[in-house]
Amino acid sequence: MSSHNGAPALSGNVRVAQRTTTFLPDAPLTSWQGWLYALTRGQWLGMALLRWLYLLLFALAGGWLLLSLPGGWVISLGWLIAAGCLWGLTRYAQRLQFTRFRPAPMSFPVPVKLSPADKRPIYVTGALSVEAKARIFATLPGFYRTFATREHALIGRVQPRRVAGLGAWPEDEIGLWYAFFTPAQIDAIAPGQQQVGGRWLPALAITYRPAFSPEARRRTPATATLYLAFPDPGDHTAVLADLLVEGAPTPSREQRHD
Repeated sequence: MSSHNGAPALSGNVRVAQRTTTFLPDAPLTSWQGWLYALTRGQWLGMALLRWLYLLLFALAGGWLLLSLPGGWVISLGWLIAAGCLWGLTRYAQRLQFTRFRPAPMSFPVPVKLSPADKRPIYVTGALSVEAKARIFATLPGFYRTFATREHALIGRVQPRRVAGLGAWPEDEIGLWYAFFTPAQIDAIAPGQQQVGGRWLPALAITYRPAFSPEARRRTPATATLYLAFPDPGDHTAVLADLLVEGAPTPSREQRHD
């Protein structure tokens, strides 16, 4: 698979974007989930910014007591509670893959196959891999496509970027990442909306059974969910129609989370 870099743009003719394989721009950091995700990825002096934030909170808690600053142990305890709340919020966001998705009712389109050459621009959230590496990504610019074999592919691209002007994205994550699944691996598809930046975009939640590999057998989950957000509603309909060709399971209300 090859890709050609170009000036990303959300607007313009989507068909042109598909022919030139122009990736969407990185999603802006406007939600607390997005910021937490960025803080877990951005690194400074070899450590994630989120860990630096924990160290700062613990240092403030300890320093408040040692220096006998106003408020004493009450303020010190407040810093520790803030660290605990941050930890709990991060764990909650991790379970939701640092995104917000809500199912929305829609009329299902007539199943229609996409051409193997057709690539639909998306923001993909979920576990992607390359070679023996696997990572959880949130709202990563990418593409959806289906091969002639009817295997579906998601292609995401990580670009060098900085977080809060300080943390740099890990170098070993820069590049293209993938997810592949066949119609037989799909357990459920739920159309809905996903928050990307400050907007709610048409989206799909695809729950599937990942294929096991010798390198990742112990850490590969029995099922996983991938979220696809579409700036163009027409692409949302086209991808759903393609996924329904083999009679994919109908959506479940249990997929809801905000």
